[in-house]
Amino acid sequence: METIEASNGTGNDLLRLRKDGLVGPQGAFHVDAWTPAPINLVTHAHADHARVGSHEYWCASPCVPLLRARLGADIRVRALNYGEKAKVGDCWVSFHPAGHILGSAQVKVERGSQTWVVTGDYKRDFDPTCLPFEPQPCDVLITEATFGLPIYAWPSTEATAREIHAWWTWCKSEKLAAVLFCYSLGKAQRVLAELLRLTDESVLLHGAMLGLTQIYRDQGVALLPT
Repeated sequence: METIEASNGTGNDLLRLRKDGLVGPQGAFHVDAWTPAPINLVTHAHADHARVGSHEYWCASPCVPLLRARLGADIRVRALNYGEKAKVGDCWVSFHPAGHILGSAQVKVERGSQTWVVTGDYKRDFDPTCLPFEPQPCDVLITEATFGLPIYAWPSTEATAREIHAWWTWCKSEKLAAVLFCYSLGKAQRVLAELLRLTDESVLLHGAMLGLTQIYRDQGVALLPT
């Protein structure tokens, strides 16, 4: 397979970027594979990172039910607890909290004295629906940077939740239906968790969110009644 991006020049690369994604030495594993792979290390269950067709998926334990809900109940999955190491090829791999959504993880790859980390999607702000981001010492960091430019400066989560709640309250006073659009996995559950600090009122969910939200509840995440 043609390599898209050159190595870092060390001669000891643990990951290479190819047309099928990030690939480990001798093709022993992929990270968030773009095409079906023998062993696919998945950072989280969003569709742009977890794709169908791989022979076996490895992920952090809390991600398993979300991965099955998204890719099929019959997929082969190996679950690792956060920080637990497993051997694949001549590398040791482990998953570490990324703070993005439930079950999200950074993938750490170690061989000899070299340590590489793939962050996947992550955030450093507090999120009541998942474990917080844990920085990992490494030689090479491969990071997501969707909003990495300094022009992006968001209001605090608390301020956003209060704004949503104030709008919802106003809609009720005007006898209007308040319809909030958000992504069915991760964002919807975070809104429910943040609003729980402000109210205990029930909300209605789109059907696409029901099963995913129940997975969060099953793992002990406190959410508004729905």
